[in-house]
Amino acid sequence: MRFIKLPIIPILIVFVCGILVETYSSMTSFVAFVGASSSIIILCVSYIYHIKKHKNSIFFGIPIYLVFFFLGIVSKKESNQLEHESHFSKQLTPSSNLLKGCIVERVKPSAYYTKYVVEIEQTNGYETIGKLLVFAPKKNSHHLTIGTKITIKGKPIFIEPVYNPYQFDYTNYLNNQNIYHSLALKENAKIELQKAKNWRYFIFKIKETLLEQLKTYKLKEDDYNLIAALVFGERTTLSAEVTKNYTQTGVIHILAISGLHIALFYSIILGFLNPLKKYKKGKLIIFYCSLLILWGYALLTGLSASILRAVVVFSLIAYGRLKNRSINMGNILATSAFIILLYNPNYLFDIGFQLSYAAVLSLVFFQPIISKLSYSKYIILLKTKQILLVTLVAQLGVLPLSLYYFGQFPLLFLVTNLIVIPLSSALLLIGLCLVPISFLPDTIRIFFGTIISFLIKLMNGFTAWICQFDVFIIKNIAFHEILVIAAYLLICSVYIFTIETTKTKFKWVLICVFIFQMSYIYLFYYTNPENEFVIFNTYKNSLVALKNNKEVQFLTNNKKSTEQTATDYIRKNFIQKASFIPLENTLYYKYKILCIDSSGVYKTSIEPELVLLTQSPKINLDRLIEQLHPKEIIADGSNYASYVKKWKQTCIKQKIPFHATAEKGLYSIR
Repeated sequence: MRFIKLPIIPILIVFVCGILVETYSSMTSFVAFVGASSSIIILCVSYIYHIKKHKNSIFFGIPIYLVFFFLGIVSKKESNQLEHESHFSKQLTPSSNLLKGCIVERVKPSAYYTKYVVEIEQTNGYETIGKLLVFAPKKNSHHLTIGTKITIKGKPIFIEPVYNPYQFDYTNYLNNQNIYHSLALKENAKIELQKAKNWRYFIFKIKETLLEQLKTYKLKEDDYNLIAALVFGERTTLSAEVTKNYTQTGVIHILAISGLHIALFYSIILGFLNPLKKYKKGKLIIFYCSLLILWGYALLTGLSASILRAVVVFSLIAYGRLKNRSINMGNILATSAFIILLYNPNYLFDIGFQLSYAAVLSLVFFQPIISKLSYSKYIILLKTKQILLVTLVAQLGVLPLSLYYFGQFPLLFLVTNLIVIPLSSALLLIGLCLVPISFLPDTIRIFFGTIISFLIKLMNGFTAWICQFDVFIIKNIAFHEILVIAAYLLICSVYIFTIETTKTKFKWVLICVFIFQMSYIYLFYYTNPENEFVIFNTYKNSLVALKNNKEVQFLTNNKKSTEQTATDYIRKNFIQKASFIPLENTLYYKYKILCIDSSGVYKTSIEPELVLLTQSPKINLDRLIEQLHPKEIIADGSNYASYVKKWKQTCIKQKIPFHATAEKGLYSIR
């Protein structure tokens, strides 16, 4: 019945296929129920036949895969809380609502707001479920803590979708966490708080106490924030400059607690508990203690996708050690992925989940090659070669996804990782010891604090220095989903060739190279080939694009604020040449276009067919329509919402088409 040596892998594949089918087809509950029921019945019949005939038939394996396929569909459907009748959105009224819930997460703050995720428990007196993103003004949010019960009044609104299809879809990212609504609190809003004795509250208090202990070392703010991120996963306080430096040099992974951290932590645990082996039930005690400490640390650090993956993997490794079984990392990774996706199918679409599994899978498959090439009788040379090879292989595994999501590639990543990984490992090791050390005399604490500051200064200084070599960071790389698939096919063919270097295997490498090249050529010439005029939806600023084949000219009143939106457009459309110029009052693209900015001046000799309103001009739109007779009026994202609402009503009254980018998304003429 086994089609391949690792049976969990095809089970995981069909389970993932079920999740994807439900995500992109939205199968009805009735069809999913009928399919799941039918597959279970077929499996039972096949099993009875299999037992009676004593045959190991392929027809017994197919129903098993059907069951797991529909299990993927059902689990994805059940994970969508918005579809549940008990979701709080079903109890909302047009007026103000009374919402009670528990703060479960703190999100990276903005300039004026602290952001929290609240699990809603009651809505207008009804028991409900669902998550709400709450924006609390920084002035009165210092008393809001994770695990606290909160009662607020307001009108939650749907989180607006991304209206520029070329940029990162933050709304979809939140939706995958079952967050569909947000609520911005006013400065004078009344918030009722109640201390809740739940596990989140106690975990937060423990974490807060440990972070307070770190402050006794009197580290500089950036040093404290980095060690807090490295040891406790507290990345919300990291400065934008530090994050940018680590991202551009290709070492941002060290600031996200993942396999590297958990592996080091697990080895420390085993080192301390190893003496227990001499006792009768020592191995069992070591197993339970390891699980308790690992999962406690995972809860303490936020239980993100990468942490969850690493802890599940090492829990399975610990179980294998307990049973004296040989550890098959392929089986362990597949099993851990299945457990995590069964718990939350939305993790499949989490960037951290995808990157962490891609890196680890690459390390597992290329491990024989790493072992062979890294051999040396000199310990320093051996460790150097191991770090370089592991970094190279891990980077190879995540490269297609990194190019797709981030569009850049640091050429100096090998050099950076060679320095940063040993430094970060030393920092993590010392950081884990900082809490118990904080109870020792001041002299010892000052000594360790000095070491920490020196190592952080060295690591930050090195990444900042590498960032200066901007020429070695390839940016704005155009990459598509098709190229991701083609790139992984090429990596697989290279792996097969390295295992068995034959002419046949090399031919497959060349075929995969050809497929990748043809895919790129096709995408280059057939991705949005038309000339295009685009008005983007950019908050507080205006951005217009004039695209001619693979060249584009951006017109904007603020290049710095709109550059990211322009960059995303360049990447997604495989643009070869781009330039920026100031936005003018008159434009020509099939139609005569008049741009009216905050000055409100629109006296012109041309008869515009389109009017673009930007920067909230104080104009009488009725008079403008009477004088200019435009065919359509467009308002971009730089205008006040109240102005847009008034203009929309005027256009409805005048029976003229009106397009607000904040409501309908970008405006395009092809």
